[in-house]
Amino acid sequence: MKRFNTLLATLSAIFMAVTSLQAAENDVIVTVMVDDALGSYYKVQDFLAEMEKSEEEARKKAAEIEAEGTALVEQFQELREQANSDILMEEAKQEATQDAQAKMQEIQAKEQELRQFVGNTRQQFASRRQQQLNLFYQEIAEVIAEIAAERKATLVIDITARAGDGRAPVLYTDGSYDITPVVIERINVDAPVAEEAPAE
Repeated sequence: MKRFNTLLATLSAIFMAVTSLQAAENDVIVTVMVDDALGSYYKVQDFLAEMEKSEEEARKKAAEIEAEGTALVEQFQELREQANSDILMEEAKQEATQDAQAKMQEIQAKEQELRQFVGNTRQQFASRRQQQLNLFYQEIAEVIAEIAAERKATLVIDITARAGDGRAPVLYTDGSYDITPVVIERINVDAPVAEEAPAE
């Protein structure tokens, strides 16, 4: 009986190995370089060209604000010279000093305006770029899924996905590799049995 059980176990193991090999032979695993696909997608190229134009306009606007600030600094320096002049009357010096103080406030306000503009613009551009590229990524992922189904692929792997970039390396699976139900069953094998509520 013991020899029979051993033989039965050996035959079962051989059967499982053969079945696994046959399943592996039937598997179709394909790869894709999503980064290359994104870079070659005409919608992405058009979007990046549009973003470049918007960024150039923003750079011009920042340069204008900076030029306005430079002009204010020059005006402030002139007022300081007047305030320290030896040829002006004391009343004129005091007036120049007050004007210089007011001009300094304008300079500080202009510096704040430039910082806010640059910071807000960078944040807006980064958010817009990320949102739009995510949409393009989803469009490409849908096409990848279509091609995978056409080729009867078992698994599609993005070989350009990197840890920490937020992208899943597996873009498509037919579910045959999913062991989630087995995992759930095994992790709950020692779960305490719920007590039945006493009948009322």
